[in-house]
This record gives sequence, C-alpha cells and structure tokens, in this order.
Amino acid sequence: MELTSVLAGEVWSDRPACVHPVLACVARCVNDQSTEDGRRRLLPFAVRVIGTEKAPAERLIAHCARRAGIVAPKWWPRDWVVSRAVRAMSGDEVLRRLLDECVAICREATRGTSDEQAARGAVGGRRGHRATGHAGGRGTAGDPRAGQVPRRDHAHAG
Repeated sequence: MELTSVLAGEVWSDRPACVHPVLACVARCVNDQSTEDGRRRLLPFAVRVIGTEKAPAERLIAHCARRAGIVAPKWWPRDWVVSRAVRAMSGDEVLRRLLDECVAICREATRGTSDEQAARGAVGGRRGHRATGHAGGRGTAGDPRAGQVPRRDHAHAG
C-alpha cells in the first residue's frame, strides 16, 4: 500500500485514499501472511488497486469470509473480518488469488475504470485528491497527515 500511495502521487501511507479501505486491508493482510517471495509477486497489485476507492465494502467483506470459510458476527468491525479471513487462508498462491478476486470485484463495481486509466493516474499524479488536499499537497483540515512533508508533484510543476 505504501508503494501504491507513492505511485498515485499521494502522501506516503499504508492507507492511500485512492484504494478502498477494505481492499487496502485485504492487501495489507495478504502481504503480512505472504512469504518473502510471495510479497515480490504482489508488486503488480500496486498499480491495479489504484482507483478502487468506491468499491462495495459489504461485498468485499462477504467474499473474503466466504472464501476463507468463516462466519463472523455482524458486530465485528470489517477489518477484523478481513484479517481473520486472510489468516484462515494459507499459501502465497491462495492469498494472491484472493487479492486478485477482490480487485476484480472493485473493478466490476466501478465499471469504466480500467487498469490503463489507473496506470495513467499513477504516472501523472492526482491533483485535488483527498489525501493531498486541495492546496497543492499541504493536507486538508482535520487530516492527521497534514503535518507531513508535502509530496513533490513534478508532473504539474510550473
């Protein structure tokens, strides 16, 4: 997720605004459960997850629980369900397949957002994006990351 935040032109974070929070949780959990070699094979997802911020949370959570064969109480926070589901699965290929399926669910839900469009957004930066605020990367009011060093946006430097 840190690599994704940089590729999307956002402030360095493991919770980039351009990725749906549930999908980001899946990606972090899959990364944590993967072997060193498995983590290297997750690198292509850094671009694929960009532009998924409007995905259906309930559908992602239900998919993770169903694939892992777990039943979670409705009162559990969604991050608990996702982390429990990912921990119930093992093997780099199984984990990578889960992440791939979750990305596909997000892409299907946000029809019209292709990997190519996501890659173009990653290369060119994203002005006015939530994570960097509307003030040229100086953060937004109430943003806990507002005190961080602003990103350098070379694509739009004047």
